[in-house]
Amino acid sequence: MGNQAVSDRAYILMQQSNALNTRRAYASMLKGFDAWRKGRPVDDAGIADYLAHLQESGKAVATARIALAAIRYRARHNDESRPDGALTAKVLAGYGRAGANRGRGQVAGVTWEQADAMASLAAQGGRLWDLRDAALITVMSDGLLRVSEAAAVRVADVNPAQNGAGTLLVAQSKTDQQAAGAVLHLRAVTMRRVSAWKEAAGIDSGPLLRRIRKGGRVEDTPLTATSIRAIIQRWAKAAGVSGRVSGHSLRVGAAQSLVSAGATVPELQQAGRWLSPEMPAHYARGLLSGQGAVARLRPDS
Repeated sequence: MGNQAVSDRAYILMQQSNALNTRRAYASMLKGFDAWRKGRPVDDAGIADYLAHLQESGKAVATARIALAAIRYRARHNDESRPDGALTAKVLAGYGRAGANRGRGQVAGVTWEQADAMASLAAQGGRLWDLRDAALITVMSDGLLRVSEAAAVRVADVNPAQNGAGTLLVAQSKTDQQAAGAVLHLRAVTMRRVSAWKEAAGIDSGPLLRRIRKGGRVEDTPLTATSIRAIIQRWAKAAGVSGRVSGHSLRVGAAQSLVSAGATVPELQQAGRWLSPEMPAHYARGLLSGQGAVARLRPDS
């Protein structure tokens, strides 16, 4: 009898401890989610984008499930309706399937040549969304853009320069929280892609890369991060790009192409707006080894 009483008490304490740990985990997840969304509505599309962000950051599917549980818990606690829906479920299901590929290395880089092939394939279709996709691919490849940066581009941020080329103002990014901004180079072919999309869509202000409804109606709202990732993956597959392609692949591949063309790590860091050299060096580590002192200075025997 006495032993049973002790066992029951231990069980109660264990349950209380588990509940406390769950609350702490939820609080940590919600802090990360709120920092990422920066005031965006907590809705199905936003949650789906956040789970996709976790996946690209290398987080396990278990982390995504805890984050989703925390978001749902807060909604219930605030007497709000459940915020997630079909989009979130679809991303989470894909997350689980992709989890089997974890540990096989970084995402595949889409090089300059591959990005141009993808954009050419897209533009050949001639439809509104084809022209938009071609502009998206070349702008992201030229600018080494993150998905969030591409979604935030506005028409006024793209301006012509000399010889048909242009510039892109990235007003704020993940590593530029003070909004100092960065001005990036866009090739002449990219400017032509952008002009073709703007003319076909009939837009001269507001978001540059927009959602298109069935029937060809161009909306005033920008593409979501989830849509941008899907566009990149679709055209990468069409162009025969192998490996695990994600929304980050154009950025990774552009860094690799810069190294192949002779760029140094500091030049990579400046082009991609990285605060430290570790990440660009990681992306291009295989190529950089061929430019190191041993490769340059030690002769073959």
